[in-house]
Amino acid sequence: MLRVNRILFIALSFIGAITLQAQVSPTLSLDDLVAEALRNNPQLRSARNETAAARTKTSQATSWDAPQVGVEFYQTPIQSFPNPIKNGMETDYFVQQMIPFPGKISAMSEAADNNAGMVDQEYKALERRIIRDLKSAYFELFHVQMKIQVNSENLELMKKFTEITRKQYEVGMGQQADILRAQTELSTLINEGVNLLKEKKVVESMINTTLSRPANASLGHVPDVEYTAPDWTFEQLHQLALENRPELKGMNFSIDMNKAELSGSKREYYPDIMARVMYKNMSDTKNDFWAAMVGINIPLAFWSSGKYTAKVEENELNVRKSEDDLASMQNMVSFEVQDALVKVQSNYNLVLLYKNTTIPQADQTLQATLSAYQTGKTEFLMVIDAFRMQLMTKLDFHMAVMNYMASQAQLEQAVGLDIAQISERAR
Repeated sequence: MLRVNRILFIALSFIGAITLQAQVSPTLSLDDLVAEALRNNPQLRSARNETAAARTKTSQATSWDAPQVGVEFYQTPIQSFPNPIKNGMETDYFVQQMIPFPGKISAMSEAADNNAGMVDQEYKALERRIIRDLKSAYFELFHVQMKIQVNSENLELMKKFTEITRKQYEVGMGQQADILRAQTELSTLINEGVNLLKEKKVVESMINTTLSRPANASLGHVPDVEYTAPDWTFEQLHQLALENRPELKGMNFSIDMNKAELSGSKREYYPDIMARVMYKNMSDTKNDFWAAMVGINIPLAFWSSGKYTAKVEENELNVRKSEDDLASMQNMVSFEVQDALVKVQSNYNLVLLYKNTTIPQADQTLQATLSAYQTGKTEFLMVIDAFRMQLMTKLDFHMAVMNYMASQAQLEQAVGLDIAQISERAR
């Protein structure tokens, strides 16, 4: 009897601690977590810096090469060193500038703009993946909390069963083995509760890492989630994904960038212009002179033309590669949308099945079996079996809810829009 009381005391203490923790913990808002992740996640901060750096390349591409300024000394005696102007016959001052052929700068500018757009879409794709992972971890935390709650409820229930077996034994309608079985189940539930608290810490650590918080920072309590029937079709979602998926937008920018580079490489066949202006300071006469020079490079020289031809061929291949990459990604997006949609629909059906059918049946079975045991019509083993069945159905129900919400997060990432936006546009 002392052993029974001790186990009951431990169970009550554990239940009280769990209940108190749930009551004092603040509500954990998913929207607040997402906003914090977008602000503080190190990967996103790094990607934002990369995007900003890519935008600076546009001004770099549109700028001409720096002009050159110089001085030339003619017929300066060695004895004049280190003053080259002393006793020199002529000193020339010049400024020269390389002027690119018209169209080259605009092609490079267009390529840089599209590269910046591609990098920006890569950032948005990373943002979607991090939000998906954060939501999945959030709903996993909800699942662990619900398992802890179910465990606490079952501890209460098994405590009552323990009292019933003790009373049945006292009136001669039960066996001592029934009391031991109830104690064993109670101890098992207590052990599971301890393990669930450890599991909760691991999930909280995952969320804290995404938020760039200390890994051991405490988090609040996830409120009950709301789940509604998905009424979208694959055709609706597929079209939305083709229009909004960041990876596809980024690949379109990549195609335009490669086309701009191809256009620029074809313009390399045209010569650039070198303009030079010079002032000649003559030492033996008062008549100084101005001089000007205009020159061009010759890309079509037989010893240099291969460089430009190979560059055009390289960019043509890059264009075809980026177009093939886009087609491959479109196929992958179609699969991901279909896969996520099937998971959303199947998990929602499971949620309804457990909620409306399986759990009520398990509850009725447990109540009927317990009544039969109290009247001596069945053994306590049947009560334990019914209790375990009820426990499993509740855990499976919360697992289905978690999978449903996580599959919604997967669908958001596959389409490139959140659920609210999908519901609004898929009409």
